[in-house]
Amino acid sequence: MSSTTSVRAVAALVSVGVVLTACSAQPSNSGVTSTPMLQIPDEVTRIMTTDPYSMATWSYFVVDPDTDEVIYSNNADNSMFLASQTKHFTVGTTYDTLGVDHTVSTPVYATSVPVDGTLAGDLVLVGSGDLALGGRNAAQGRFDFATDGIDHVYADALPGAVLAPGDPLAGLNDLARQVAGAGITRVKGDVLVDPRLWDTYATVEGLVPSIFVNDNLVDIQARPGAVGEPATIDMLPGNSLFRVDAQVTTGEEGSDSTLKAAADPTDPTQINVTGSVPAGKTSLTVHRITDAPSWARQLFVEALRRNGIEVETVSRTNDAAALPADRTYTGSRQVASLRSAPLSESGGMILATSYNTGANTFLCLLAVAEGSSSCSDGLPTVRALAEKAGIAASDLVVMDGQGGDPSQATPAAVVDWLDWVDQQPWADTFWAGQPVLGERGSLSGVGADSPAKGKIIGKTGTSADVEPDTGRLIVTLQALSGYMITPDDRRLLFVVAVSDAVFPDLPRGVFQVGGDVGGRCRCVPTSTDELTRGE
Repeated sequence: MSSTTSVRAVAALVSVGVVLTACSAQPSNSGVTSTPMLQIPDEVTRIMTTDPYSMATWSYFVVDPDTDEVIYSNNADNSMFLASQTKHFTVGTTYDTLGVDHTVSTPVYATSVPVDGTLAGDLVLVGSGDLALGGRNAAQGRFDFATDGIDHVYADALPGAVLAPGDPLAGLNDLARQVAGAGITRVKGDVLVDPRLWDTYATVEGLVPSIFVNDNLVDIQARPGAVGEPATIDMLPGNSLFRVDAQVTTGEEGSDSTLKAAADPTDPTQINVTGSVPAGKTSLTVHRITDAPSWARQLFVEALRRNGIEVETVSRTNDAAALPADRTYTGSRQVASLRSAPLSESGGMILATSYNTGANTFLCLLAVAEGSSSCSDGLPTVRALAEKAGIAASDLVVMDGQGGDPSQATPAAVVDWLDWVDQQPWADTFWAGQPVLGERGSLSGVGADSPAKGKIIGKTGTSADVEPDTGRLIVTLQALSGYMITPDDRRLLFVVAVSDAVFPDLPRGVFQVGGDVGGRCRCVPTSTDELTRGE
């Protein structure tokens, strides 16, 4: 997947707005096919053979795991791109390897013994891979994500995003209070962040460090004025590392938001905010942090000061060269520690919202468990568990934690994985984290009026790009995999996917996929003998 903003928007829009379920067809343009066990509705066949899909290939595999009965099968043994379906494997492997109740602790160390409240040495916050660092209501053992709109991690790709739940600075404030409780009232040395748990992982989604505050995002919220007047811009969380230059106007009510934030080309500490926002509603975008240690450091310095600790340093960057030798901290010098929510919580958010950075962080945690600081060294653990589940190496390719192309598998392999998951002690946690049609995560806005609402549980996967000279949208893959509950209480495992659909342009492509494939193809078996469209 291209990393351009427009393509990120396509991927996010399609994954949120499209659902493919087991109402599959056997279109005439399919490659290798097998005879379906049930008759496909004619209306579904008509949709799947219309012009945008004239070059497309449909793959599907629907199985009753209790009886091994194959309900539908088409191209089930041919590889397809996985895209975000890869998170089935990443999250499941992390649950199996580390445990759903696993937590990480983020410590703070003093490099010398304080004397009369004064620390002559440095104060070091050591990154642990905690995705929330006390945000998202982690103090209550949760990892909450937005349910009244799109979570802010997608705010630069999707309209309608809202702030993440909870105070993003809660963890840093807690750590600062602990430092004060340890008797430190003044830091003469520096405040440092140690990010060396793993080497910062560069992915198609962006950088994955071992330290996160507010998902390493600066929220830029615009409150509209009167039509034609400037909007009021809030930078959240408030900080002194960045300043904002805003040139944002208020558009007509109901107009599209064009709010954008970007670092100034000549001054990376200045965020230039431009565009127009609709009257009558708050709009949100984000600025993505590229220097996570300096970001976390500055916010920690400010938290220390808020909690009555004098910090003498005036630096705004993290001095990595001043860090103690790696992994030489001693328990006697620890002055604070923050425990994360369990992996079951963060894993649920990764699955429900298809949080790419979170999935890649899980891969890094797997690498650390193997004694490596290179996140890609988590991949052999994923592949080894898939082999244990009975999946041949030739049937699965995994490039990263999130599902970057060309991650791929056969539909049969995905169903084999899901069937194996069902036998594991962490299966209930795995399924509880998945999107639910019409109710949860990336499927919450789809199928709310369908008989399938609440009965389709599964992970979306999207790979798309825009043809540069024509602007056509090429949907390399749109898929959904998981399970469905039929009205006669059969639980069917399924994968359904379309590859290589071509649409005239990005906006029409996104909405036509949503209309054709999502709106008209929400079907569940009403019995073991028939399918009924859920319109």
